[in-house]
Amino acid sequence: MFLAFALSGCEQTEQSQVNNQQQNISYSFKNPNTEQEFEILHAYLLYESFIEAVQENPDESHNKLYQQEVIQPVHEACFEDSGFVDLDTMLNWVPKESDFDDLKSQIELTNKDYLNELFKEALIKSSDILPSNKKTTVCVFPQDKRLVSNMYTLGTGKIIVFHSKPDRYYRAGMAHEYHHSVLNWEQYTDDNFETGLDRLITEGKAMMFETLVYPDSNTKYHGLDEGFNKELWSKIEPYLESAVTFEFVEEMVTGGSNGIPQYYGYSEGYKMVRSYLDLHPSMTVEEWTSKSSKEIFEEINYISNYQ
Repeated sequence: MFLAFALSGCEQTEQSQVNNQQQNISYSFKNPNTEQEFEILHAYLLYESFIEAVQENPDESHNKLYQQEVIQPVHEACFEDSGFVDLDTMLNWVPKESDFDDLKSQIELTNKDYLNELFKEALIKSSDILPSNKKTTVCVFPQDKRLVSNMYTLGTGKIIVFHSKPDRYYRAGMAHEYHHSVLNWEQYTDDNFETGLDRLITEGKAMMFETLVYPDSNTKYHGLDEGFNKELWSKIEPYLESAVTFEFVEEMVTGGSNGIPQYYGYSEGYKMVRSYLDLHPSMTVEEWTSKSSKEIFEEINYISNYQ
């Protein structure tokens, strides 16, 4: 009986510590027009505890300390029930001691209040246009140079930011990820997987959405190619009906290597969605967001651009 009580007490203490850490790094707010809930978790602040734990426990596993000090306090809010294809890489990367000075510098230079206001503005504008009945959580981590983007949506209501110096597209980027987070990601299962075409049009929808939220500062301006290059299309076409992989997203969608222009998949997806909306100018955001990729692709006869 005593052992069970002691173990229960330890679990409660650990949970209490997690709750306290979340309160210290958390900023919550609601859309004043819809009462939709949002939370920003400044997870980069947890790296201070990790660095301190490493220095105080030099013989302890760095991975164990990283999971304990950084991942565990935010795991449920940021990562649980995620459908992200490369989540293991994200969770198990452990900074080396040679990275500590850079991490400290990033933390010191990051303006928490500025990020709160920047993301709050973008999320309220976005949710005014496309409301959701689910809470959205944004988790902010230090910059990770291994990743091809600084923002990811891990599933419904879960957005990860690997913070770098904000540029003019930072707000639009949050609008882009918010649109991803509202989509029903649970529709993709082992029996009904996400295809290459799904990913192209998902990115195209998000690009279209960010142009609605931020007409003058969105990624369309540096990601859109109005041409229809048959050689490039021949490289991406074989993947349209296949299951999405991290390699496909990195090479074909994000592009920038192996002869594929940067943001190639985003550009193609955006042109598909734009063509569909040209046929349906009065369709609401909720309506075109819910349309299937196959329905959009077939109705606009997009393939005719390459024949």
